[in-house]
Amino acid sequence: MASNPIRIGVACPNPGERAAFLEWLSFAGYEPVPMLTVDMSGRDFAARPIEALIADVSLVSKAELPRLVRTLGANRPLILVGNPGKAIEEVPLYATWMERPVARDAFQLSVALGLAEGRPARRSPRKLVPRLNSTIDGVSSKVVDVSSEGVRLEIVGATPSALPPYFTLKVPGFGVAAKVKRVWVAVPNQGSMWCGGVIERPNERTAASWNNFITSAPNGGQHIMQMQGN
Repeated sequence: MASNPIRIGVACPNPGERAAFLEWLSFAGYEPVPMLTVDMSGRDFAARPIEALIADVSLVSKAELPRLVRTLGANRPLILVGNPGKAIEEVPLYATWMERPVARDAFQLSVALGLAEGRPARRSPRKLVPRLNSTIDGVSSKVVDVSSEGVRLEIVGATPSALPPYFTLKVPGFGVAAKVKRVWVAVPNQGSMWCGGVIERPNERTAASWNNFITSAPNGGQHIMQMQGN
């Protein structure tokens, strides 16, 4: 283990699950910090801040999210754990979502990617769309939501290691082709992968095409405003 391992907070009310998370983090060389709540105002956190937070979604209310993210700090990943069936619309874009039962490999991968890539920055509203058919470098995918800066995708039957740092997203139904920079990857359950990316805008034509796509794409739900400072 490194002399100064990365500290990761674990706020999980289930004793068995919490013990598993702590064991997996320790085995991977991190310093897990068990927490009863998501409160990080204690003296220990001020002196030695955590670099990521893994929290049961039941401990984080929607109203608390802005304060929690500000306290956690810029680019420190927030990983939420919840039960199956939770609507993807309820998960903040800047958080990684892990669905129960959580597999060890998926858990460790989500933590590693979160620490490596941090939280994405998205300042404009994101528009939920009804799972639009698309491809990324020829692989089938679904567009889940879009904004002026980025996109969230769902990919079935692929692994995170197969997703390059940059890829071409095509949405045939809208004549859209854009280069995307991968920002984060999450594995909510076996066989499914989520990816968030930033749209590269090399010229006005590409920017106009993406803006037209945002406007013309049908709504899949209400707009979700990005929290200030993220």
